Amino acid sequence: MSRRAAAGEVVEAGSEAAAERSASVLGSGLVILAAVCFATLGPLSRFAEDAGVGSLTLVAWRAGLGAVVVTLFIAVGIALGHRAAVPLRAIPARDRWFVLAAGVANAVLNLSVFTAFGRISIALALLVFYLYPGLVALASVLWFGERLDRLRWAALAVSLAGLVLVLAGTGELGALDPLGVGLAFFGALAQVFYVLTARHGFSHVPSPQAAALTMGGAVVLYAITALAIGQLAVLGQPLQGFDALWPVLIAGVLGAGVPTLSYITGIRLLGAPRAAILATLEPVIGVALAAWLLSEQPTPIQLVGGALILAAAVLLQLRPSAGAAEHEAVGA
Repeated sequence: MSRRAAAGEVVEAGSEAAAERSASVLGSGLVILAAVCFATLGPLSRFAEDAGVGSLTLVAWRAGLGAVVVTLFIAVGIALGHRAAVPLRAIPARDRWFVLAAGVANAVLNLSVFTAFGRISIALALLVFYLYPGLVALASVLWFGERLDRLRWAALAVSLAGLVLVLAGTGELGALDPLGVGLAFFGALAQVFYVLTARHGFSHVPSPQAAALTMGGAVVLYAITALAIGQLAVLGQPLQGFDALWPVLIAGVLGAGVPTLSYITGIRLLGAPRAAILATLEPVIGVALAAWLLSEQPTPIQLVGGALILAAAVLLQLRPSAGAAEHEAVGA
């Protein structure tokens, strides 16, 4: 091999490493942004409830407004010459089915968790729901060939330990209602499916289009659910006044449109396990927002748990290029 060829290979390898680092930093930033935005839903749901907006109405409007926001983002991208969407007929049938399944999973996880909130404490429901990062990591290793080294497993363990402290530190775990716990766990399984599908299921669908389609599909399912239980009229609750409308609008834009797009893109850049572990920042930020907006001061145990989760986020960045599987890991 000539010196010129060898030098070319070194330059190419350096360029690839730099590109991986850039993708890792961007992906991490997007997942953290998603966690911050998703964390606003706790206070917003409290404000909406105080204004007479029920859980089903909130999740339906949130998904619908989120889909509108992302659709506008796509339209702007197309106007600027970017490939923000592809014609549905150009998407392989397998990818279309996975997008549909992701929309169902999105609706199921929200309905399951919000129903669980009505049967058990929010802290206990979230504690069960946030088993999903560990399940995502296991599924990614066993089924999709992701490679998690000791540092990644350590980050997962530290984040889950911190999560237990953050949520258990409320002192309000309450009774173990079997149905409530089961619904929260079912929501966790739906989130596992959603995350893995976003990573492996529809690679031919651009992230903005995938976010719009999954949220749009969820809206249809929420409307069908409301019709089936005779609650279709309650979907108009946000129109009763400004106090009912403003938290729903913010939940749709800041709590759905922005974070869903950011999270799907972050999953694709980082891989499912790393993105899911970073997403455990959400309850930490949620506790901070509750302290600021609702005067719910964190306990010392919660502060320790938050520090552990932040430490796990730092651990994930120490080796950003540790062998994630290719995006299209499922055979066509």
